[in-house]
Formats: sequence, C-alpha cells, structure tokens
Amino acid sequence: MKSRVLAISAVSAGFVAIVLIIGAYLQVTDIFMLAVSSLFIMLPLYYNSVKGCLLAFLAGGVIALLCALPTIALTIVFPAYAVFFGIYPIIRHYARAKHFNKYLMFIIGLVWCVAAVYGLYFYYTAVIGLRLADLPYWIADYILIILAPVGVIFFVIYDRYVIVMKLFLDKILGRIIK
Repeated sequence: MKSRVLAISAVSAGFVAIVLIIGAYLQVTDIFMLAVSSLFIMLPLYYNSVKGCLLAFLAGGVIALLCALPTIALTIVFPAYAVFFGIYPIIRHYARAKHFNKYLMFIIGLVWCVAAVYGLYFYYTAVIGLRLADLPYWIADYILIILAPVGVIFFVIYDRYVIVMKLFLDKILGRIIK
C-alpha cells in the first residue's frame, strides 16, 4: 500500500472514529453521524483503494468502540455502522469498479438495507429494550409492516447520497491533493 493511501486511510479512520463517538454519546445525532461516517469512509476511494477503505472502516470502528464502551449497550451507532453504513459505500464502489450490473446491485443493496432496518429494530427492542407503548396504537400494531417502506425510502435517499458525496469528495480532494 502506498504511503499516500495509508495516510488518507489514517485520516479517514480518525474522522470516522470522531464522528462515531459523537453519534454514540449524543444519541439524537446517531443516524446523521452514521451518514457522515460513511462520507469519511470514502476518502481512500480517491485513490481507488478498497483496501484503504477497509482499513479505515476497521480502524475507525475499533477506535470509536474503545472510546465509547460505556454507551455500547444503549446506542445503535455501532451495530448500524458494522452492518450497513460503514461497509455499503465500499461494496458499492467495488461493484461499480468491477462492472457489476447496476440494477442488480441496487436490488441487492435495497434488500440489504431493509434487512438491516429490521435487524436494527429487533436490536433496539430486544437488546436495548425499547418499548413501543408510547407510540400511537396503529404504529405499534403495524410496525413490522411500516418498516419495509421506510427502509426502501431510506435506501433510495442513502444510495443517492453515497453517489453524490463520492463525486463531491473526488472534486474536493482533486483540488487539495496535487
């Protein structure tokens, strides 16, 4: 691995760790910080380095996990980062670089996101102990049906976010790195 890729991976891991720690301690910002962490995961993709992204994914996640151990059982940040937000931009770039069918990749990502939404719902209710008694009865009764369209809408927005942010990062890093 070249020194430039290693350096940008280290910077990326540091930003990812900071953002995940903020998301873990300020639980109001958890979903927003997950989206920002996936932005920072894509920094090594400027050099088309999937290995650098994986290094940033693992190092940033482990550093953040060690710094936020007191909140580990109360936050959705780390399971969501490990299951979907941290790895999806890397896999999407890799599939695109290998000329994988974009429609099939979209369908796979959609199913993956909906499965992650259901998994995180069960994590919140089973592990953390979230109770739905405070919600209106129609939401509490039909939550499993409501989660699928929410996951689909979220994935469509998030997939577009990943595409736009990759182009934005390439443009900004092209100006900074010469």
